Amino acid sequence: MFRNIIFDWSGTLCDDLDLTIEATNYVLSRCGRAPLTREQFRAEFQLPYPEYYAWKTPEVPLEQLEDYFRYSFARSTVGVTRIPHAAEFLEFCKRRGIRLFTLTSMDPAAFVDQSKELGFHDYFEHIHSGIHNKEDYIPTLMRMHALNPAETAFVGDMQHDMAAAHRAGVTAIGVLTGYNDANQLSQARPDIMLPDLAALQALIERTDAADTIRINGLELPCHIGWPDDERATLQTLKADVVMHAPVPFAETAEDLSNTIDYDAVARRLVALAAEEPVKLVETLAHKLATACVQEFGAPSATVTLYKFILPNTDSVAVVSTVSAS
Repeated sequence: MFRNIIFDWSGTLCDDLDLTIEATNYVLSRCGRAPLTREQFRAEFQLPYPEYYAWKTPEVPLEQLEDYFRYSFARSTVGVTRIPHAAEFLEFCKRRGIRLFTLTSMDPAAFVDQSKELGFHDYFEHIHSGIHNKEDYIPTLMRMHALNPAETAFVGDMQHDMAAAHRAGVTAIGVLTGYNDANQLSQARPDIMLPDLAALQALIERTDAADTIRINGLELPCHIGWPDDERATLQTLKADVVMHAPVPFAETAEDLSNTIDYDAVARRLVALAAEEPVKLVETLAHKLATACVQEFGAPSATVTLYKFILPNTDSVAVVSTVSAS
């Protein structure tokens, strides 16, 4: 299913949420604000953190807030622990030969110390730490390691992680073990949203075991684009479609009703693409993958949608994976 996985750190592999909430409540108390419960914090916290604190305490300079925050961190007795199932999932990926990377805003020296303390450091092929704008940085990461977007996932727990994944055209996987709750995270439209890494492992195992049907290079005439004038002009996108068969091929008994009619799928996807104008490639890719699952019975489907729009570039690719609930 994936040959490469990029991980966020806090809330995805490392549980430092209680420590962050404690420090945030110390900052709020020094500024005369009421403390937040865990549920309240997860429902509203967003990165970049300067914008969050500018909203919560607009009258206090950021430098003062950071001093409060660092003071609370230094005196706290709250520990930092592994996210449940994280160690097992990293070991699972290692056995399968999946390349692993991290992308985090955490200070590089502090990250090395923390990742070694938790026993995770040696799992990663490369560590990208101290990165405050993941959305701008992730294309650089992809080029640096020659990662194919169709074979890559970014796993994170916050909206900005999903935005970074969408920017790079990789599968955006949201896990509900960290800073954003389900309502917050769903607003960023992850391709896959799961309760934890154990569920992701089960999905990969189930998907890898299934027989697959592929449609390669399907041409999709459509009206698409963010500017009105671009959307007014008919253009042709291409799609690669991977569907997992509802039953193993050996059990189809030469009966088309036991498998997926790829001709019918292709015609339906062409019709869906032409149905109405769409602003975002991400929207169309998700719509097509959903149709494969809901209308044709695929247990899961991945649609890689190629748009030919940028100069000096073969294409822009967006990947959407949808699984049956």
